[in-house]
Amino acid sequence: MATLGAPWFSAAAATDDDLAFANFGVAVELLLTDFYAEALDAKVVGGRERPILRRGHAAARSHAKALGDLLVGAGDTAPVADDFEFDWPKGTFTSAAAISKTAQAILHPLLGVYQMAAATTSVADYRVLYASLAASLGQQIGAFSTVSGPAGAEPFPVAVDLEGASDALQDYLG
Repeated sequence: MATLGAPWFSAAAATDDDLAFANFGVAVELLLTDFYAEALDAKVVGGRERPILRRGHAAARSHAKALGDLLVGAGDTAPVADDFEFDWPKGTFTSAAAISKTAQAILHPLLGVYQMAAATTSVADYRVLYASLAASLGQQIGAFSTVSGPAGAEPFPVAVDLEGASDALQDYLG
């Protein structure tokens, strides 16, 4: 993803729906960045699981930047972490199982949004980006299954519209 940047996105005309997907994605990726930082700071996950948190943190930061670049390239303003006040339910960072449960609760709806964006966005380059983001989230979900126990792979993860994902994440996004 390091090759993606504002110039890569600047040639296409984005629709309002395209911008909505990107804005939502940036918001949730910033939520994930905060989540991973809090989980690392809690120091309740150790051993082989700690790298999952570090890689997830790096991925969320890269994803937020790529989507922010998409927005800037389309002439919009990208949200930043200071625009949000994330609210973590009590007990979120008390155990590896609690952290994994919260991660799954955030990652699944965002994966669904990225699937929907990859299928419906009007700009071909954006579809490639969203497909890559969805693949990365699938990897993160798989990594967390090693913490919470194998749940098995979903043969067809469900695509989710923005409203459904917003509803699923409203407790975290405020």
